[in-house]
Amino acid sequence: MSLRHKSEPEHGTRSGYDWHRRDMKQEPCQPCTDAERAYWRNERIIRKNTINGLSKLRREKNKYTYQSRRTKARSLGVEYGYYTDQDVLDLYGTICHICNEDIDLNAPRKCGDAGWEKGLHIDHVYPISRGGSDTLENVRPSHGRCNIIKWATVG
Repeated sequence: MSLRHKSEPEHGTRSGYDWHRRDMKQEPCQPCTDAERAYWRNERIIRKNTINGLSKLRREKNKYTYQSRRTKARSLGVEYGYYTDQDVLDLYGTICHICNEDIDLNAPRKCGDAGWEKGLHIDHVYPISRGGSDTLENVRPSHGRCNIIKWATVG
């Protein structure tokens, strides 16, 4: 048994387009055709910007997630724990622990973007590569540039 609309759906929607084509076996009206085209245009854009099921924006935002940090800590044999950026900010505030200046939370975090130097980075006080743990007690908020310079001198 197939489910069909009991009444005519609203024109200018995808369901209106389907109603014309499937149920009425006729060419859809112009508003319904436009709605179908707009849907597929957006779908194509979404698919184009999708990599492995995650949008580029989401992949960039969660590039260094809990799962990847945990995997790295586990491979190095150090202690790890769950925390979010908000947990770090709630506990330690928005002042860079290296230079003691305010961090711009609206600045981009990705190195190379304009203004990234004052953006938020989560810094491991004792680097994981040197045996430091990946727990809330071993991380502090810092500027992107301060974190990179510290890494260059420690690394």
